[in-house]
Amino acid sequence: GVDYFDIRDQLQNRCGKTFFTGPIDRYFAEAGLGKLEYRSIRFEKEVIRNVGAGYYQANSVVNYPGPEVNFTRIVEYKHFLRQSSNHTVIVKEFSTDDGDPYYPVLNQRNRELHSKFQLLAEREETRRNVHFVGRLANFKYFD
Repeated sequence: GVDYFDIRDQLQNRCGKTFFTGPIDRYFAEAGLGKLEYRSIRFEKEVIRNVGAGYYQANSVVNYPGPEVNFTRIVEYKHFLRQSSNHTVIVKEFSTDDGDPYYPVLNQRNRELHSKFQLLAEREETRRNVHFVGRLANFKYFD
């Protein structure tokens, strides 16, 4: 992929509108306001052998919101393609502080800091026609 910040100057007068979907604090890093906190996900693939014609779990995606296990979700891809196999592949998702940003941490400090970034974003939209869209740019969950 291409990192927006590596080509940002090249795009300056070439685009009528820019839609930025990355972390808003990275876009405005030079403003010196600090960093917002995000949670990331670590993925662990597991091959399950000899499950028979059925599946490892009843649905393709099963969430685990409680403290009983140390992962948050299991995805079983065999469901998506309705495959017929004695084996299956699952992927467990673990919440972590390290890695690419996936989910905003919605605490008081981050809400206050994000409101400052929002003001900068409004000015950037007016001055440079940059629109901030998505959960990282808006620092919120979208269902």
